[in-house]
Amino acid sequence: MEDSRRAGLVAVGVGRYLAAAALFTWVAGSAGLGHAAARIERIRSAAGKDYTRIVIDLSRKTSFGYATLPPDSRRGLPPRLYVDLRGVRLDRGRAGAVPISDARVQRVRTGQFSATTARVVVDLAVPVVAKVFALETPPRIVIDLTAAPQATPSRPVQEASRSRAAPKTAAHSPPATTAAPKVQPRKKQVAAIPRARKLRVVIDPGHGGKDPGARGPRGLAEKNAAFDIARRLRDKLARRLGVEVFMTRTDDRFVPLEKRKDFANRLDADLFVSIHANASKNRRLHGIETYYLKNTNDRATLRLAKLENGVDLLMKDEDVSTDADLPYILSDMVQGQKEADSILLAGHVQTGLVEHLRPRYRGVESLGVKQGPFLVLDGTYMPAVLVEVGFVTNSLEGRRLGASAYREAVAEGLYEGIKRYLEDDRVGQLR
Repeated sequence: MEDSRRAGLVAVGVGRYLAAAALFTWVAGSAGLGHAAARIERIRSAAGKDYTRIVIDLSRKTSFGYATLPPDSRRGLPPRLYVDLRGVRLDRGRAGAVPISDARVQRVRTGQFSATTARVVVDLAVPVVAKVFALETPPRIVIDLTAAPQATPSRPVQEASRSRAAPKTAAHSPPATTAAPKVQPRKKQVAAIPRARKLRVVIDPGHGGKDPGARGPRGLAEKNAAFDIARRLRDKLARRLGVEVFMTRTDDRFVPLEKRKDFANRLDADLFVSIHANASKNRRLHGIETYYLKNTNDRATLRLAKLENGVDLLMKDEDVSTDADLPYILSDMVQGQKEADSILLAGHVQTGLVEHLRPRYRGVESLGVKQGPFLVLDGTYMPAVLVEVGFVTNSLEGRRLGASAYREAVAEGLYEGIKRYLEDDRVGQLR
């Protein structure tokens, strides 16, 4: 999926620009002038504290180009980024301003630039770094805007040890499994870190209500095990670290994945931890694994993502369909700048959980830290991970997950992992 994207990255500033105002790149698509004109279906956006994503949904794939323009004081125009869509005609009444406005965007405008080209113009409010790329299923153009370095508001340094930048990730996609970091963080009192407010952690018990999740041979539903572990973890974090803890569901109810991540974003949470239990037709499979958001071609991970994402993809008018479209699972990623912290969080959670369980239970296997396209992580603006605490379909792990003592041990291990993450000197300034 990543390799199929053709993307460009450009800095758009207010005071200084790339010498050529017409930095322009045509990205080849399947559209041609001989085809019926494509249409803009809609323009939508999502915004966080440091990030804006604008998505142009199209009726079919088309080629596009983009460029930047400096402010025009004579015409009263701000700095702009525009995208030209070749072979696209606007429906009647479509041209005009789109009601999108946030800290980085003043407005979005559309117009028919020529008989064969529609133009979408983003009027900018501040200097940004822009990335423009195409996704194919469904066809859409994505514009990602992040604050340029000179526009990033200064924030007080919490601790000297925390002022160091988070480790950079490699330019190429990492392998499907990433080794958990071998760290011995210095011990500090997390709750004593000076902040304008307490740390906020969102715990997401997987599934719920009409969505039971995976089921074990003894009838154990994933939703029940995940909820009990989440409740125990909530109490430990609040009592021992003094952090604010919120849960995406507090009883056995169905909460769509979109609402779960929106809940965390509205709270301006610092961490997001989604708790699940695994399943497989091969009942011998067992082990613990932790995921961070990343598109991947690993088939086993895609099967798991389809399982965890499934009900939200299948739900239509409260009925369950039997046909899920896997490409929708390979969803748009909105947390690029948080990826390094998410990898670090995943490593500590995986290590903390496994190291706590192994002295107490035989045969605990670590399946490692992995990347996966999980919808519940897609669009979160904070470090976010999804933990598979064991296989309900494995006779041993299923029996253990059905026992209160084991779920308590899992919650304790997750607590240890989160605590280690917060104590790690490599953790950047939390949001």
